[in-house]
Amino acid sequence: MSSSPRRLTSLDGLRGVAALIVVAHHVSLLYQPFAATYMGGDLPAEGSLTWWFSHSPLKLLTAGPEAVIIFFVLSGFVLSLPVLRPREFDWMAYFPRRVVRIGLPVLCSLVFAAALALLVPQIPRFGTSAWVASTSVHPLSIERFLVNIDPLMTDVSLNNPLWSIFWEMAFSMALALFVGLAVALKRFWPLILALVVVSTFFGIDSQAQSFRYLPAFFVGTLAAAMFPRIRTLGETISSWRIGHLVWAVVLVAASMLLIGTWLFPALTPIPAMFLAGFQPIAALIILICCLEWGPLAWLLSVGPLRWAGTVSFSLYLVHVPIIITFYYLFPTLSLPVVAVLAVTTAIAVAAGFYWLVEKRSHTLSKLTGAVVAHAFATRGGDDAKAAPAQAEPRELAPDPRA
Repeated sequence: MSSSPRRLTSLDGLRGVAALIVVAHHVSLLYQPFAATYMGGDLPAEGSLTWWFSHSPLKLLTAGPEAVIIFFVLSGFVLSLPVLRPREFDWMAYFPRRVVRIGLPVLCSLVFAAALALLVPQIPRFGTSAWVASTSVHPLSIERFLVNIDPLMTDVSLNNPLWSIFWEMAFSMALALFVGLAVALKRFWPLILALVVVSTFFGIDSQAQSFRYLPAFFVGTLAAAMFPRIRTLGETISSWRIGHLVWAVVLVAASMLLIGTWLFPALTPIPAMFLAGFQPIAALIILICCLEWGPLAWLLSVGPLRWAGTVSFSLYLVHVPIIITFYYLFPTLSLPVVAVLAVTTAIAVAAGFYWLVEKRSHTLSKLTGAVVAHAFATRGGDDAKAAPAQAEPRELAPDPRA
């Protein structure tokens, strides 16, 4: 199989599926029994609806935090691939491009969330789930809004999913370090993956979030550095007579490992946290399956799932404000009806948000990157004219083609 870009379209589908799982996760938290499984409370009665969707393989449908780990591994993989190509990578263009690419949609989503909060007051009522109450903002003040748009603050009550954007930006700014380490250490990949598990475990145990989340990005970066070997492995397995069976078993096993802590709710904290430490590894295996198992790659490349992947970032940014708004806007409707209305509206709004905001941010980010890179290249040229013969080597100078 060739390594053409077409092969990677399956990752768009994977991104779309992960985004839909996050939406389903947040919709489920409208119900207090589901919210209690995350925010403290007794275990649901065995055989109840909450139990089936929390402690059986059906948990995959609402495993929002685990889907975010897949997002992190995906980001590590797709951001690292261009850096590892033979042609020179323009870092001066990359940094401003990345900030605008992420920052502008995030800012617009916060303005959108603030507008909804002002139009429909978010005042918890009797029976409101703990998650809805913790995500409600009332009253909304200028000071509260500013705290939410400050990337160094931890208040994301105005748009709950934005907690993960901090880690996306942290990784983006440290991309060169991650790629360098991945290239230097890829020969020791078994040891690195073991350290990822250990780091994630201690990150969860100590609530040191850098040790919990950044290893997932590194796993994706390591996969990018080892992509040729992954391709060779994938082609070998696919050539086996039982290749499809092997891929199916591996995918199911990785999916169960991803939600392992939910399948064994009676585990004591230490074993549960250790099991959770394998989530980045499980996400990596799922990514490899999506890349290398032909039928799965085909399925994820079909139109609807690819479209969901295209608007996934926009959907991620707008769905929670819409869910919360619809909860307060229709207090007399049943929660299933509110959930259907909110999800349908979120998908439609995401399509509009993608066209109006995200696509524009793409264009603006490229322009910003080009302007900044040109400014550095021009300055580099001026400095070179004024510098003596021992000027810095050509390979360290800014790219004049930027």
